[in-house]
Amino acid sequence: MESFLANIGILAIAFVIIYIYQKMLEWHDSKQSSFYEDKKVYQAADEFAHGASSNEVKALLTACYALDEGDMEKIMSMSMPHKADKDGGYRSFIRSVNHVLGEDIYDEKRRKHEPR
Repeated sequence: MESFLANIGILAIAFVIIYIYQKMLEWHDSKQSSFYEDKKVYQAADEFAHGASSNEVKALLTACYALDEGDMEKIMSMSMPHKADKDGGYRSFIRSVNHVLGEDIYDEKRRKHEPR
């Protein structure tokens, strides 16, 4: 019986080590591709949805490593027509960022605050 429990313990430890190794590889891959979530994008989307001016939103986006001035203009122009949506344009803003980056990095369902 002791050997059975020892084997179960060894298997559990092996699974934990494999899981940690897999998570480290995922983190390394996302870091290498330079595409990982930046909290400033969610903050900018939240401010956009709550009626902040374009300049305020752009000021938040300037701190984002993957976006330049042209990208910010494109994001704002793609998002502005959806400002009157039920969510204030939050989802459209996140979709625009993903479109500009060319990859679905940001989750449009993730929200810091509920709509006002």
